[in-house]
Amino acid sequence: MIPMNYKCFQSVAEEAAKMAGSFLRLMSFKDLQMFRKGVGDVTTNFDLESERLIKNHILMHFPDHTLQAEESASDEKLQSDTVTWFIDPLDGTKAFLRGNLAFVCMSIAAWDETGLLAGVVYNPFTDMLYSTAKENSVFLNGSILPPPRVHHLSEARLLVDFSNQISDDIKRQLALADLDGIIGRSYRLGGGISQHLMLIAQGTLHGGIFWGVGRKGKFWDIAAATLILEQLGIKITTLEGKSIHPTDTIFDQLVIAAPALHKELLEWADNLKAEYL
Repeated sequence: MIPMNYKCFQSVAEEAAKMAGSFLRLMSFKDLQMFRKGVGDVTTNFDLESERLIKNHILMHFPDHTLQAEESASDEKLQSDTVTWFIDPLDGTKAFLRGNLAFVCMSIAAWDETGLLAGVVYNPFTDMLYSTAKENSVFLNGSILPPPRVHHLSEARLLVDFSNQISDDIKRQLALADLDGIIGRSYRLGGGISQHLMLIAQGTLHGGIFWGVGRKGKFWDIAAATLILEQLGIKITTLEGKSIHPTDTIFDQLVIAAPALHKELLEWADNLKAEYL
């Protein structure tokens, strides 16, 4: 097999994100059309056009690659003999509709059977582009991001998100328990999951727990963010400590942090599960 140029994948993903981002910035809300995809789930003509622009740009460079994208999802099995691109053209559609543009982004990642090869998360409204390729540094707008500096729970600012499918009674019990003061030092704002994960990548927050129940996510939700975090030495796993794989279907049960802090967060989550869930 010919060695792959991971940086080439990164460059194409950056170009595609910027192209779709330019489209989104220029669009007017008076042109917005909404479509319901399912219970509590909507999309817009902006999502659809952003996805079309990204897909066309990737296929122009790599016509033999396959695509898995949110708005044109298929049930095709992953192919082991080619590169697959995972695309979320507008992560945080509900935040976008509310005008909360700081927590909207697009996510583009290349993957093959060896793992993730390149990833880009881009917020066109703040013009913040996070980008990396396998075995390379992570960049934010062209500057290298440093590895995490906080490694212990006592120092950490955290992102903690309890699913709205957990009962209010259990949420109250969790808040009262507040083991080690974690919930009192946590932050969660509405919007796309990838944009929140980038707060951990850039060091604004130091780790996080997404504790959902039963909501089925897809790999395109977190593919690019996963590679960006891993290239920084930050672990992202399930609540059981298992690595993320494209064929998994639940991505709102996550623990994210540098290794030592990640271990502490897993122990904290285990204590809560044993006591309250």
